[in-house]
Formats: sequence, C-alpha cells, structure tokens
Amino acid sequence: MVELEIWYDQEPENDLGPGDPPIVVDTAAELDQLLDRVLEETKGNRFGQMIQVGIKGISGYPVLEVGLGKTLGFITYHDEHGGSTKGDASVDELVEYVYMGTVSEVSADVEVPMTTVRRGLHEFLATGSRPSVVEDDAVWPSRRTFSPALIPVRST
Repeated sequence: MVELEIWYDQEPENDLGPGDPPIVVDTAAELDQLLDRVLEETKGNRFGQMIQVGIKGISGYPVLEVGLGKTLGFITYHDEHGGSTKGDASVDELVEYVYMGTVSEVSADVEVPMTTVRRGLHEFLATGSRPSVVEDDAVWPSRRTFSPALIPVRST
C-alpha cells in the first residue's frame, strides 16, 4: 500500500504552496471518506468535480486525473504510456468537470460508473500502479483528454 497525495480543495493561486498541502490518504477507509466528502460537497454543482492523485514522496509520474460525478466519473492515468477509463459514450461528445474553479472538457467516452472509478482508486492505493480499469491510449487514439476552458464556474 502507498500513501496518496490528493489535490481537491486547494486555492488555485496557492496550488502546491506550503499553505495548501495535499490531502494525504493511506487507508481504504480514508480514501472512501474523502471521496464521499467530495461527492457530498459538490452534489449541487452543475459539473462533476476533478481531483488529482499522486503518490506521496514521488514528484511527477504516475499521476491520476479523476472525475467524480453523480453517477459517472473517469480516471486518466499519466505516465510514459498514459491511458483512461473507457465507457460507452461517443468520443465526439464532450462533458465538463471542474478542477480548482476551472471548467475542463473531457471526451464523454472516458466516463464509467462511479463504482468503477472507486475500484480504480482503491487499486492505485493498494499498488501504486496503473489501475486495471484504465486502458492504454494506444487502444483509443482518438480520445481527447483535458482542455481547460479557462472560464469561471457559474451556476445555472
């Protein structure tokens, strides 16, 4: 088991700053508590929430970008090979998530049930390796990942 550093509610202007440390998680129960917290705090939001997950003490790769929605979410795995979860939606459709106040568009085909996202995060906590729910991007070369829209989040 590894210790995870999770970036969720830091202020954008102080990202990675000493006053805004990541949330450290090292048990399955702590991971579930944090996921439940994020989902509860964002349940009324128009867009799903994104978090970033890394391994404590390792700067750089591997890193997960994780989307947490009401029923669907995604995992994008960043290392020398990359990869994402693969759902049933079209690669041509975009969905929006929010990370630190910025709306980002992702291809809808990366969305999978939240139970799959949780399973992948638990696997990453247990192994520190690429979750089995993540498929190599070479298999899905047309997949688009994040492209920040750089617009403020507004409620509708």
